[in-house]
Amino acid sequence: MKQIILLFNILLFTAIPLSASLQTDDYETRKIRAERYFKYKEWRSALAMYLLMLDERPQEVEPYYKAIVAGAMVNDSTTQIDMLMRTQQRGISLDSLFNGIKNVSLSIDEAQAYCNFLLLVKKQQPWLKRSINIYLLKYYDFRNDSQNMIKTADELLAQTPSNTVYLKTIAKAYINMGDFDKAMEYYKRILAIDNNDYDSLLALGNYYAMQLLQPANDTPLSKEDLIALSQTYLYEAYNLYPTPYVAQLLSRVKEKLQ
Repeated sequence: MKQIILLFNILLFTAIPLSASLQTDDYETRKIRAERYFKYKEWRSALAMYLLMLDERPQEVEPYYKAIVAGAMVNDSTTQIDMLMRTQQRGISLDSLFNGIKNVSLSIDEAQAYCNFLLLVKKQQPWLKRSINIYLLKYYDFRNDSQNMIKTADELLAQTPSNTVYLKTIAKAYINMGDFDKAMEYYKRILAIDNNDYDSLLALGNYYAMQLLQPANDTPLSKEDLIALSQTYLYEAYNLYPTPYVAQLLSRVKEKLQ
């Protein structure tokens, strides 16, 4: 009788770790299959496998963002939003989710999947519009998408008109487009908010110095005006950060006084 009880206890206490091991193996096996499907762009199979993984471990973040990317590749917006809502219910941060989607999308050379998902969330959950626009602005800046940089930054500025980061982004976009006059308008707006903004001082000083040193027929300002403006902005920039480049540029501007 004692032998039977001993055998029963051994089986009882070894059953729990054995069961846990089987569950772990099931999850890991599914993960391997999901990664294989994902690698070979079998998107629907990958998506199905990630959903099974989440049924078993809903707290894991990676299956959510990979399921969203797989869903994007088959235009399954319903599943994408469902994944987002599940992460919200689980308290998973937008940062961890969106950064995962971005990194995976870039790694498979499908950056548009990330952008499209952000636009989908912006439409489906308008209360997140500001947060989504911040992610979109960083993406458009990274892609040098000047038109969308301006559009998105303008939307953000409607709520925070004194945000110099957004103003600089618009200035950068206009420079990318070759519209330097428009860019300088935004740098002047920045200096009206923060008169010690080094980037704006340097941009404006350089802008007027180049017109002085490489004059064009359509320059509306006189030589004297260009010298005065160049020196004003460049001296202020130099006082903040005395770099050899600014010192050399000021020296060249001074030569035009003679």
